[in-house]
Amino acid sequence: MAEFDAAYLDEQLRGLQHSPVPVWVLDPDRMRIRWANAPALVMWRADSREELFARDFNVGLDAMRTRLFAAVETVREGRTLWDEWTVYPRGVPVQVKLHFAPVALGDGRIGVLQHVFPRDEGPDPAQLRGIQALSVTAVIVGLVEFGGRIVMKNPAAIATFGRLADDWPAWFVDRGEAEAMLAAAAAGETLRREHLVATATGQRLHGVELRPIRDAVTGEMMALVHHTDETVRHGAEVEAARHQRLAEELDRTLTLVDRQRREIVGLSAPLLDIDAHTLAVPLIGAFDGERAAELEARVLDAIGERRVATVLLDLTGTVAGDRDSADRLLRLVRAIRLLGARAILTGIGPALAAALAGIGFDAHDTPFARSLAAGLELARAR
Repeated sequence: MAEFDAAYLDEQLRGLQHSPVPVWVLDPDRMRIRWANAPALVMWRADSREELFARDFNVGLDAMRTRLFAAVETVREGRTLWDEWTVYPRGVPVQVKLHFAPVALGDGRIGVLQHVFPRDEGPDPAQLRGIQALSVTAVIVGLVEFGGRIVMKNPAAIATFGRLADDWPAWFVDRGEAEAMLAAAAAGETLRREHLVATATGQRLHGVELRPIRDAVTGEMMALVHHTDETVRHGAEVEAARHQRLAEELDRTLTLVDRQRREIVGLSAPLLDIDAHTLAVPLIGAFDGERAAELEARVLDAIGERRVATVLLDLTGTVAGDRDSADRLLRLVRAIRLLGARAILTGIGPALAAALAGIGFDAHDTPFARSLAAGLELARAR
């Protein structure tokens, strides 16, 4: 790329040096002013041309840059345009009417020749602030003919869908959805829907609102459209619903597991009625803390409800044999005796016998027998 030639611009624009209106040339690649006449220096409050040329115009709000880049693209296509802007020389707001036109920079690139023209009258401050808010808001706003052609769109719309997307239904993944909304707006309805749209960065879910309004320029009825990106919110709602379903499924699973556990515990230690006042409880499998607590609750409830006088605890099928198992068994025996019933132990294995002896089990207080049958005979004899 050739070097920028300041002398070339001076020669090309010599006639504009004496123009009474501010004129300058913007280098859109460097975002710096390359040429300016005397009125432009005054408008920009510049100390000199060199000081103005050193300013970096690639700063400010994203919406303003988007709007400027859209104008630059128009100029690069060989077209001109008028636009109204608020510029801020040294922080002072100035409302201007700008004319954008292409100009050769002398190095093979196209610059932007800008003329400033005074407005006939200044806008109402409330209107000016409204225009500024529309320019910088993240909400996508457009004015659309009922046939689908966009006649106005704000910088947020340009950034999201591209400068050349002037066919509003083309924004949608399903064009028919947009056409149906425009038909409803043409019939006088105000409506809001959520639809998938095809943005410059991919498909997004937008909340789209349409309301019929009269165009301030032509007087024709059109549709004022607002788009808000609801993709993140919708994704969060879907994820929350998924977690809720997982939590409910987990709760159902835990309930089923608990019910099955209780059934298994009941089968491993059934309560068998021998007669009106005698209960036999054959213990099968391990005698851990959870099963011991479950068994204790069921046996003590049965003693109170059925007026049980004797409980035969048959240990033939249990694998209990450590000190903890012996402690749990002794606790159950003591609880039975505190309710006024007696406990008879049957089928004690060698390991459990040693563990009971190790914790000081008193055989005189609690009778025992070698088998359940012998324990039944002992219960009847007493």
